[in-house]
Amino acid sequence: MVASERFDVAVVGAGPAGSSAAAVLADAGLHVALIDKACFPRDKLCGGLLSQRGTRALRSVFGAQCDAPIEVTASGAAVYLKGDELIRVRDYKRMHFTSRRQFDAHLAGLAAARGAELIEGNAVTAIDFAHETVLLSDGRTLSAPFVIGADGAASRTRKQLGVPMDRRGFAVGLEAEVPRTDVARDVHDPEIYFGIAEWGYGWVFPKQRTLTVGIGGLVEANPDMRALFREFAPMAIGHVPAQPVCGSPIPFGNYLAQPGRGSTLLIGDAAGLVEPLTGEGIAFAIQSGLHAARAVIEARRCNVSSRAFEFYLRDYRSIVREFDDVRLLRRLVFSRYTKRLFLRALSRGDKLVLKHMDVLAGDLDYRDYARFALAQTLTHLPGIVRAIATSAPSVSPRRGESPRH
Repeated sequence: MVASERFDVAVVGAGPAGSSAAAVLADAGLHVALIDKACFPRDKLCGGLLSQRGTRALRSVFGAQCDAPIEVTASGAAVYLKGDELIRVRDYKRMHFTSRRQFDAHLAGLAAARGAELIEGNAVTAIDFAHETVLLSDGRTLSAPFVIGADGAASRTRKQLGVPMDRRGFAVGLEAEVPRTDVARDVHDPEIYFGIAEWGYGWVFPKQRTLTVGIGGLVEANPDMRALFREFAPMAIGHVPAQPVCGSPIPFGNYLAQPGRGSTLLIGDAAGLVEPLTGEGIAFAIQSGLHAARAVIEARRCNVSSRAFEFYLRDYRSIVREFDDVRLLRRLVFSRYTKRLFLRALSRGDKLVLKHMDVLAGDLDYRDYARFALAQTLTHLPGIVRAIATSAPSVSPRRGESPRH
């Protein structure tokens, strides 16, 4: 390939992860190409939760005065079992909800304002890692010794690098933006619905003019998610929405053990960095973008581009250690042997919901929350013995997180 434009770093994907990485790199004086196949603003399937942890991550990248577009701020939450309310908490810790259409365009604009060259409406069609070149769909070829893949769950960068992601850990999400005027009741706080999807849940998240109505769960456990959405929507909002229902794959606990190689790094959804219980991703996308940018800067300082992955992996592991702790929680919440007990514990007081809001705020780590949730659930231990005795399958289930559990 003959390179027509030279950059220090090519960042593929201008979502929160890619824009964060590009902003940090541009701040350090590097010539950065921030490439996205879409033109902004563009839609993105996401509930739009921006937790206090996410807000802190945002400020660590874009500065204390960073003003993200927020549609609704809530300080409570409600949890349902199908259509029945189990628990509702009010006036606790704040959570923000944003529209990814505005939020992502805002961050890409901030990265461009700091000096990154935003290349929109241009897909990356090929990457030649040996020759450090990136081919775009308009025929241009960029030269860059570092590549950061922030191009989502179906990452082309990851595939061309030859780093596999375990498809068994993928979830699918379906979502519709429903005008508030189409819903008879007013929704101020986020709502979570259990008992709809296996190894997943439904949600109604408040926005300024709409409600984000969605459902998600492991692909293997939910062969017809659209049918489940049609069953769920009338429970939550009284009808099946006329608005388009959008779908997308979601990494759900299958983060990469090897998020890159040499001078090529994978961040955000491309690395599977979606929290394995609730599906929160924005905070971890921003964190990984910051870590990757710092790794590139450190590798350039050493004048050894191939050490970027080594430097990135050190900080990347601080994120995925938390995800390992969440896996215990996920089995507790979704396994057929314990989920009834967990829901019973949830319905008997607000402690579990408050603790989860502490986690979202970054005031409690997942390991302590997992221990607390396990202790709360095991107070009903005689119930689990009865459940196993009455519902144990005739053949032993597979080891691990089988979707049949």
